[in-house]
Amino acid sequence: MAIKDGGKKSGQIPGPKGLPVLGNLFDLDLSDSLTSLINIGQKYAPIFSLELGGHREVMICSRDLLDELCDETRFHKIVTGGVDKLRPLAGDGLFTAQHGNHDWGIAHRILMPLFGPLKIREMFDDMQDVSEQLCLKWARLGPSATIDVANDFTRLTLDTIALCTMGYRFNSFYSNDKMHPFVDSMVAALIDADKQSMFPDFIGACRVKALSAFRKHAAIMKGTCNELIQERRKNPIEGTDLLTAMMEGKDPKTGEGMSDDLIVQNLITFLIAGHETTSGLLSFAFYYLLENPHTLEKARAEVDEVVGDQALNVDHLTKMPYVNMILRETLRLMPTAPGFFVTPHKDEIIGGKYAVPANESLFCFLHLIHRDPKVWGADAEEFRPERMADEFFEALPKNAWKPFGNGMRGCIGREFAWQEAKLITVMILQNFELSKADPSYKLKIKQSLTIKPDGFNMHAKLRNDRKVSGLFKAPSLSSQQPSLSSRQSINAINAKDLKPISIFYGSNTGTCEALAQKLSADCVASGFMPSKPLPLDMATKNLSKDGPNILLAASYDGRPSDNAEEFTKWAESLKPGELEGVQFAVFGCGHKDWVSTYFKIPKILDKCLADAGAERLVEIGLTDASTGRLYSDFDDWENQKLFTELSKRQGVTPTDDSHLELNVTVIQPQNNDMGGNFKRAEVVENTLLTYPGVSRKHSLLLKLPKDMEYTPGDHVLVLPKNPPQLVEQAMSCFGVDSDTALTISSKRPTFLPTDTPILISSLLSSLVELSQTVSRTSLKRLADFADDDDTKACVERIAGDDYTVEVEEQRMSLLDILRKYPGINMPLSTFLSMLPQMRPRTYSFASAPEWKQGHGMLLFSVVEAEEGTVSRPGGLATNYMAQLRQGDSILVEPRPCRPELRTTMMLPEPKVPIIMIAVGAGLAPFLGYLQKRFLQAQSQRTALPPCTLLFGCRGAKMDDICRAQLDEYSRAGVVSVHRAYSRDPDSQCKYVQGLVTKHSETLAKQWAQGAIVMVCSGKKVSDGVMNVLSPILFAEEKRSGMTGADSVDVWRQNVPKERMILEVFG
Repeated sequence: MAIKDGGKKSGQIPGPKGLPVLGNLFDLDLSDSLTSLINIGQKYAPIFSLELGGHREVMICSRDLLDELCDETRFHKIVTGGVDKLRPLAGDGLFTAQHGNHDWGIAHRILMPLFGPLKIREMFDDMQDVSEQLCLKWARLGPSATIDVANDFTRLTLDTIALCTMGYRFNSFYSNDKMHPFVDSMVAALIDADKQSMFPDFIGACRVKALSAFRKHAAIMKGTCNELIQERRKNPIEGTDLLTAMMEGKDPKTGEGMSDDLIVQNLITFLIAGHETTSGLLSFAFYYLLENPHTLEKARAEVDEVVGDQALNVDHLTKMPYVNMILRETLRLMPTAPGFFVTPHKDEIIGGKYAVPANESLFCFLHLIHRDPKVWGADAEEFRPERMADEFFEALPKNAWKPFGNGMRGCIGREFAWQEAKLITVMILQNFELSKADPSYKLKIKQSLTIKPDGFNMHAKLRNDRKVSGLFKAPSLSSQQPSLSSRQSINAINAKDLKPISIFYGSNTGTCEALAQKLSADCVASGFMPSKPLPLDMATKNLSKDGPNILLAASYDGRPSDNAEEFTKWAESLKPGELEGVQFAVFGCGHKDWVSTYFKIPKILDKCLADAGAERLVEIGLTDASTGRLYSDFDDWENQKLFTELSKRQGVTPTDDSHLELNVTVIQPQNNDMGGNFKRAEVVENTLLTYPGVSRKHSLLLKLPKDMEYTPGDHVLVLPKNPPQLVEQAMSCFGVDSDTALTISSKRPTFLPTDTPILISSLLSSLVELSQTVSRTSLKRLADFADDDDTKACVERIAGDDYTVEVEEQRMSLLDILRKYPGINMPLSTFLSMLPQMRPRTYSFASAPEWKQGHGMLLFSVVEAEEGTVSRPGGLATNYMAQLRQGDSILVEPRPCRPELRTTMMLPEPKVPIIMIAVGAGLAPFLGYLQKRFLQAQSQRTALPPCTLLFGCRGAKMDDICRAQLDEYSRAGVVSVHRAYSRDPDSQCKYVQGLVTKHSETLAKQWAQGAIVMVCSGKKVSDGVMNVLSPILFAEEKRSGMTGADSVDVWRQNVPKERMILEVFG
């Protein structure tokens, strides 16, 4: 199909030349007119015109022109094109009425109040009802069934609009493969209206068969709506829904009601508009999610953090910013109503030069407007939800995003559609693993007056071993109120007497999250009703004024955790007075090796919130993770400062919490598999890589769980187990055997599994930390369980002045104390309630997924037991992994790199040179990078950019790990490897700092070529490397004129973070 050139003289609207009478009919593919219009628009943008249906239509393709057309003092909606062809069906309904129509005004004023936020919120339960029907259908079909995505979302949205607004059930999910006749007729009518709009009137009049079919479909749809009206008159309801408002409501301006014809026209409008566009949005959204696995995982992580395994409720939807971004970005790329028509009130000039007379049809072509590179940038064609974060979305140029139309004639049901779309998106992500039925599927568009994906099918598999039978059974009260495991059984404390308290954490490794869970567990006894602990990003613009806000945060080389980045940016942007009425307290985790960034983020948050007018309840609490006092420091801050101050301020008296202790019932053994969000990987091979006499280093080859994906540079969380000897000691203290099973109930929040059997050996092995240093507060509680005065005095002494020497420096755990002082007769329930939750440890993948499908390699150094401590068996996780054997299982959870941060250890594009510097097991992420580049070089036979690895260890016959592998990569030209041996007297360089100096010219040259620097080591090595490397790179930039900085320090501060990435381990 050829498009003929049109003129582009100043002021003349360009476009392809048409034929006499037929106009541009043959410039359009009637089976895919959208693509035809896109092709024409890309050629003539920002504006073009076509002759269609016997008159000219002007197409607007830029945000700048759209901004003018959205001025309702100059332009108003005009009903033309395909929408005009629907008027015999929908008459003067809200969508098809002409501008200024009297009946439109009556209906709009009567119905508008029914679509306010509170009314939409009240519709949640009915929306959830239909959403559960869809999920149950998918679950019962099973993971191998092929799901017609657009078809099922059409059933969902039709049933939802009918039930929520008219109290009517189409029951589309109970009609096998046959849709309701209304839907079949609606689809046919929309397709025909779209086609009819392309023809001149004289040709349209000749389409006798098509017009007859259209009238037949219109009669079916009107008949359905008349049935709804008659059914409601026979069986009126209490309250007011949309249908009742239409039948009984009076216009507050004129006092008029709606005629039966007008009611039918608007019922048809809502049944069409209320489901057709939303089903398209959902279909496109899930297409984009499956095309972008990282986006899918990020969305699922948000759902898991906010909802977990709870029953979804309406409040959850307000805490889903990333799901919001996904839906916004979907509607940017695929506005399901591709545009809307306006016309000028009088003759106008737009864009400073294009003349448009009054009543001219101007089509706002959203598909191209939403991809305007002046607004959206060079990647406007790409699906990138992060561009739709609130701070960016709110800063968009006016009228850059218009999927719901404009002004007075904009979509009345926008909030309805948004709540419905978020609800079903979250519910599907919560319950299903998704995949394309055809992995090679590429997007095709099915078009009527709206658009949907054509031929897009999915598979849906229930997540986490969920069972169909229990998918949506009525949840217990405890699942509806997740912050307490047994709220209904609190007798001594009336929940309404408890003061609310909100808890937020920023955590990459799980430490602050574990502290947040502990705080939540301790709140009730202190007179507070805690919220479920949430990531700090969920508190962005959302800090409570109804009670204290407790923030737990850490720094990662001076940066916030991944789930605190948005909150930190927001906090730093606050102005004085913005947080008046907010109360807060901050507890921060840090590590003394990071001198320049020690507690940086917690202190920033503490200062920013106070500067913005929030009231600081207590001085910031801080703990140094390098000392092993993390839990005891937090315990002391929580009890001696936070709750003490809150009790004074809010008149809350801490209660005797003995009635809130865990209740433990011993029962017969039963199998219990605890794992949370972690999945089981199988050990294939555990290899010791070092010689005797040096710190052990291992590689651990894992067969990963099905569907677990990763890329080089990704982290993986490992959930370790306590050493068997500690578990045995704990069981011995309480006289229980390993096959003893417990059932735990609790009247306070707890991370322990409640109301379900679990083996005591499993609990002590996997769910709690047995070797953490006991806190002063816990010791004081222990003294109350002493059988004799001598024991009590000893415990009180070490909880006081002798704590540092006898407990802290010895790293005495709660279990150590019980074994040292057998006169302490503590119940098992109290012991369990005092133990912290098992914390996952973070490692890097040391392989590329292409190397061995479905497998991943870890590399780690074993942290040996320290001399002079009582029970600390070295590093818990590394010693646990070191003893694993082939066939053993290990709980893992991948933590992908976040490309949007641009500071994570993510492999750059193949054309980018890399300077890699590592010592010991810090080699891990670089092994993955090099393995991937090696495989690329073999398969593509293309030259790779220069890549240098500087590696430090003790010696060639000590711990020069992975030597054969690196030598192979070096021979293939993938990398140049240089080694420093700290214990080899013949080595030219003993440390990697010496290698930097020795190869300074090479490193400077690669830097000038655009190389990125990646360092993975301990803090001291990292600082030493940067002290040597920075002057070298600064001098190179000075020489070439690339920097105007006058010192190394100034230059370093201005180096883009994505070019110098440090991953420092403790």
